[in-house]
Amino acid sequence: MALTDYTSFRRNPALSYIFMTVFLLIMVSILNRRQQIIITSPENSVSLKNDENLANLLAEKSRKPAPREQWDTLDGIGYKFEKEKEIVMDPRFEELNNLPQCDLSVDKKPSKVDIPKLMDDFQKCITPIVEKWRDDVKGINTKWLKTSPCDSVFENIDTVPMANLHEVKWVILPTCKEDNVMVTLGIGHDTMAEEKLNRTLPNTNFYGADPIIEPNRQLYTAFGKYFPFAIGKKPGFTKFRVLPNQNQKTRKYEYQDVTTIPFTYFLSDILDLKQIDIAWIDIEGGEFEFLDQIHRDGALDEKGIVICQFNLEVHSKFHPPGAQVYHNFVFKILEDKRYVFLKPAATDVGVHRMFFINLENEQCIRKFLQ
Repeated sequence: MALTDYTSFRRNPALSYIFMTVFLLIMVSILNRRQQIIITSPENSVSLKNDENLANLLAEKSRKPAPREQWDTLDGIGYKFEKEKEIVMDPRFEELNNLPQCDLSVDKKPSKVDIPKLMDDFQKCITPIVEKWRDDVKGINTKWLKTSPCDSVFENIDTVPMANLHEVKWVILPTCKEDNVMVTLGIGHDTMAEEKLNRTLPNTNFYGADPIIEPNRQLYTAFGKYFPFAIGKKPGFTKFRVLPNQNQKTRKYEYQDVTTIPFTYFLSDILDLKQIDIAWIDIEGGEFEFLDQIHRDGALDEKGIVICQFNLEVHSKFHPPGAQVYHNFVFKILEDKRYVFLKPAATDVGVHRMFFINLENEQCIRKFLQ
């Protein structure tokens, strides 16, 4: 090419664009032809399979991995209600229904139980055992079964077991007929004991509270009134140990913030009660918030509320600060000389139950012990 031709080529942009376009077309044609040869050539079939495998591998990696199966405590099963079954009444139902009407204004003579002697015998038996645990918070919370020898003091009292799925509640049946009040604090997806009591003791009004609505609502409203909150010391939200409905398979308890109603407010202002004949308290550590209200001159006394008998399960294992609360509670119970306790049972280290009987209130004594 002459120098003048090269110079004119550089000075003419159109020629540059034409040249570049032709060059690109040639390159695209060559590449396409090479791809055709690879695809159609028999000797390159292995390359084709390798390319397909590579494409499949890349596609597989681009997809989101399937979630791994994980153990979930919320198993999603929920409570399985039984089909309707025939209700068989306890033979004692008719006997109790035919008792004479209560007259709680006077003592019955002769009395079935010598109350002063019973309290004295209990104090003599229990004091040497419990005094070993004074200021020993761990001992009183882990060795409670050592109080069982004192149950012999109550051999003349007919304590009736009411079993549910996981433990036994105790009750003393009345000796006369009137309306009865039973309160459950902590239903726990299990009302077998309440149902047995309902088939045994006529004219009984049941009131139950538990912050986990289902299945507790459906279970309890079959025979009583249900309230969807926890019982504590103050109103508001409190972190409670609860059993969610979804955890039927694992029965794994969890800590959740739940609506809380004060103990005395629930009994006095919501239920409008003055006498509670039977109470079952099993609220997974929440009991420590109001145990001191049961003592003489406590909040229950201020409201004029009497509890004749109650079962209590203590859960210091799941609420360690409660161990000291329970220690103080026991020694104050002995000092007050209002209640006696019996039927010790342990579910776990730091989880134990007992049954309390009021030996001070005249109405309670006349209804259940005379």
